[in-house]
Amino acid sequence: MYNKREFYWKVGKFNMWIFLCLLSAVTSGLASIIMKKCSKNNNAKSIALIGLATSNTLYIIVSILFTNVLTNFSIKNFLQIAPLTMCQMIGYICGILSVKYASVSTVIPIRKCNTIVTLVLGILILNESIPILKLILSLILVVLTILIVKEDKITEDKDSKKGIVFAWLFVLFNGVSSMLNKYYIITFVNPLVVTFYYSLFGLSIVVLYCFFTKSWKCYNLKNINKSYMLFTYILFDFVSNLSYRFCLVDGQVSLAQPIHSSSIIITIIGSYFILKEKISKKKWLMIAGVIICVMLLSI
Repeated sequence: MYNKREFYWKVGKFNMWIFLCLLSAVTSGLASIIMKKCSKNNNAKSIALIGLATSNTLYIIVSILFTNVLTNFSIKNFLQIAPLTMCQMIGYICGILSVKYASVSTVIPIRKCNTIVTLVLGILILNESIPILKLILSLILVVLTILIVKEDKITEDKDSKKGIVFAWLFVLFNGVSSMLNKYYIITFVNPLVVTFYYSLFGLSIVVLYCFFTKSWKCYNLKNINKSYMLFTYILFDFVSNLSYRFCLVDGQVSLAQPIHSSSIIITIIGSYFILKEKISKKKWLMIAGVIICVMLLSI
């Protein structure tokens, strides 16, 4: 059994989980911008495989360094975390493909609907209580994202349609994985233990996939345009996920997920100033509505 005080920062609670959640949001927002630039002229399969292999290896190293998880290793725990691993990996791949095929200013508002999936599952499975106002805000959030998609007229663009489909798949799998993260942290107490088993299972899946499909060539960095951007993305994504898991130690998943979703502010601003995406006034108003909904959900 792992003692909560053994690993949790010795600074007292002092709403530390909110700080960690905000750190997760900032790094997540920056990661989305970097991924868009990285995926533009690169093979999505290579990016996904390198990203999953590298990030999972980093998680395993950090978990071993700061816990005694190896001496308490359990095959039962390893297999128990399989659902979280599969949901997170599928969500990860869908996230990459969504920004590859569609504009960030369209995809990110859709992806923030994962908050709704997490809210609903938090109520149904974790018995968390949610005010009726938050349910209404969740409905408004869905309506606004649908309007944003219509504003882009993406139905005429096959690639953009793909991006939207992958964005909604991300919503489903990421929303489920957020709830599972909280569930497993309640079960194992230490988020690094959850991270270790999740990452070990994930790395095993990647290795087996490459072995049976002979996809080792995907790891040749010479085939990756601006590979430094890929590793910058991996670093930001690593910090984002680790911070989010730690924030769930004391924070309700139904509150943490909306705060985390505030990363949309950074992503939208970045898509306009860095990626030079064209955003109409009408779309700006709808995006502002999404941001307001997300922020109100976090109160």
